[in-house]
Amino acid sequence: MTDRNKLFNTARSVLIPALGVAAEKFFRNTRFEITDQVGYDATVMEAVLRPLWGLGPILKDGLTVTVGGREERAEDVIREIMLRGTDEDDSLCFSKYARRDTVGFANQAATELAGYAVALNFARDLLWDQYTEDQKRQVGGWLSGWASRGLHVSWDNNHFWFPLIVLASLEKLGVPTPDVSRDVERAFSVLDSMYISDGWYQDGVFGRFDYYLPWSLHLYPLLWSVIAEGTSYFDPSRAAEYKRRVETFIPFYLKFFDRDGSVPAMGRSLAYRFAESAIFPAAALSGCEIPYGVCRRAMLKNVAYFTELKGRSEFILKPGYLYPSSPLTDSYTSELGSLWCSKTFLALALGEDSPFWREEEKPLPSEEGAYRADAEPRSINITLASDDKSGVTLYNNTSSYYQGDFGHTFNDMASCYCKFVYNSRSGFGISIPDKAAADNMISLLTLEFTMSSHRRKYLDLGRDGDLLLSEHSPFENDPETVVRTVILPLSGALHVRAHRAVLSRPYRVREGGYSIGIDDDSYEYENGVLKYRDMVSIIAPVSGTEYRLRLETHTPERHILAPQSKYPVYETGILPPGEYIFASAVAFSQGGEYELPVLSLKKRVLTVVWRGVERKIKLI
Repeated sequence: MTDRNKLFNTARSVLIPALGVAAEKFFRNTRFEITDQVGYDATVMEAVLRPLWGLGPILKDGLTVTVGGREERAEDVIREIMLRGTDEDDSLCFSKYARRDTVGFANQAATELAGYAVALNFARDLLWDQYTEDQKRQVGGWLSGWASRGLHVSWDNNHFWFPLIVLASLEKLGVPTPDVSRDVERAFSVLDSMYISDGWYQDGVFGRFDYYLPWSLHLYPLLWSVIAEGTSYFDPSRAAEYKRRVETFIPFYLKFFDRDGSVPAMGRSLAYRFAESAIFPAAALSGCEIPYGVCRRAMLKNVAYFTELKGRSEFILKPGYLYPSSPLTDSYTSELGSLWCSKTFLALALGEDSPFWREEEKPLPSEEGAYRADAEPRSINITLASDDKSGVTLYNNTSSYYQGDFGHTFNDMASCYCKFVYNSRSGFGISIPDKAAADNMISLLTLEFTMSSHRRKYLDLGRDGDLLLSEHSPFENDPETVVRTVILPLSGALHVRAHRAVLSRPYRVREGGYSIGIDDDSYEYENGVLKYRDMVSIIAPVSGTEYRLRLETHTPERHILAPQSKYPVYETGILPPGEYIFASAVAFSQGGEYELPVLSLKKRVLTVVWRGVERKIKLI
């Protein structure tokens, strides 16, 4: 069986049941249990339209879906959904409760309609040409109105791409659209401003760097280039630049992938799972010059990681990551919102004769040996390190998602973006309001444990050679309390962390090592060392301040890899105001342990001895 056939079978097994569930609930007007924050109408649109990103390229293969106990052709079901969903006199109309001045619905409508527009590009004969002229006017007019509105009120981030893709698609279909030239100009102005250099974008405010970048800020420009070509929206110089940026970015991006297809997951929208691989087929569709053999291997392994390796394919459509867990997901991810993973199935739009499928498969960088790679833009202090023992580790000194006056409206953005380190095999945990997830993070606790801090809003102080320097104030109401941090990566996941904490009030201090998701209770713990199966997490601290070592547990269903999770921590008693130094050797390994460095402190000088080499680090 060819690689393309394998992916086709996976796509069919994921998308057809999802379309069946979505269509059944749509036609019965049945409530979805996990909703998008925009509302129930947006939730319905997500459910019925997100599968179309992947179904468009394979509808020609005669797919059928069960709806109301009857087997029907998938394209017939989709056309009926669109007819009823865009009929404002129908009780099932998508916008029956929307108002044209509702910014949230307009943005969400444009977002979901982009999936339909992409499907039209690959299956116009099945999804559009069979409509009557009156039906085309109805569907096209509704799409034109909401896409135009969505463009006009778009949030200043990647959301601009959705109405741009829809409007270009409508022009290809001959659907009249209003003059949106001013909004298009503003959209490209904002999108242009988000590009940094060397293939890196920022999604709005600087610091929002995560796995969303490759399959949004790279994917959508490539799809726009394919769909908009031949329309008044198309700009060949832009399309060429978008391809160049992707070609620049992919060699670094391939270093994210562990040998089993996992990545050091971080950031929001993790429920979309293998959407992170959609950049590869999109690059091939637009004609980018990329190493197809290794990109295909990364994509197939990444899809298999979520659908095969852990025997959890039955959970792939539910909110969560490797298992169903709505607490893990963001407030904009609904019951079937995870179907954005279907963007990776755009690879099926490429025929067997495409170089994407024909080029000889090549190993991933993680399969070829250990490496360390720094992000190219000088303003982005993110380091990737990989070795056989620990997979791929991301050392984070720049990524953050501090939403300022808007509050933290999604999920635990501090845990998702601001931990010191993320690892492909260890995963991470998120916090609850009363308990910070301190794995790979330092946390200050108030005297009666009523508040615990995150490394939320921090200052990237740059690099000093191979040292990563940062500073943060744990509590907004106590700006005089400051923690200054030094991270020294050594090998793979092994590193040294050191902090100079200046406390203006009494606090306890807690810091954790790597967390481990566990599937049973066979773990062992002793003196800062957690062992589970072939995995080991170690935190070995040194400080002039008394502390105790213990095992910490995340709240259930708050770890991305398993419902239960543990991690080693050190914790102090109540510390009076003053200056304190903490340093730790921190390690995670699987199938082989590291030689830990020896640490010693003398005032503000940390001495690190590792592999016979002594190094002194001054903590200022």
